[in-house]
Amino acid sequence: MNIFIADDDQNLLAMLVPYLEHAGHKVLLAANGPELLKKIRETKADLIISDINMPGLDGIALYGQARAMHEYASAPFILWSGLEIEKGLALARADQRLRFLKKPFSLAALHKAIDEVTDLPLFGDYGVKGGLKL
Repeated sequence: MNIFIADDDQNLLAMLVPYLEHAGHKVLLAANGPELLKKIRETKADLIISDINMPGLDGIALYGQARAMHEYASAPFILWSGLEIEKGLALARADQRLRFLKKPFSLAALHKAIDEVTDLPLFGDYGVKGGLKL
């Protein structure tokens, strides 16, 4: 899965990128909203993740502009923030393909959010007869 992340927090990205790549995903990074919009026009994103608080185009505006693009009108999306909690939660309540995570969050919370918005297990949930439950 192609996962695009817009965030300027290098410490957070240093933790998340290896975790997601180890799971077999391709992770593409952007430092801000305009850079991410440019990248998703050039390469198909299967999941878009963005911090809400970014200089210039914030994550909420990025979300709105991505949703206005035909190919991303219902794409899986995750927003996170340590400050804009109410705005993030309100957007998530209004959009089934969007999840909000309050920073700091655990890798388990990220895993759950990805599973919920993509409808695909991130790492595999093994159930009956040892098969993958989808």
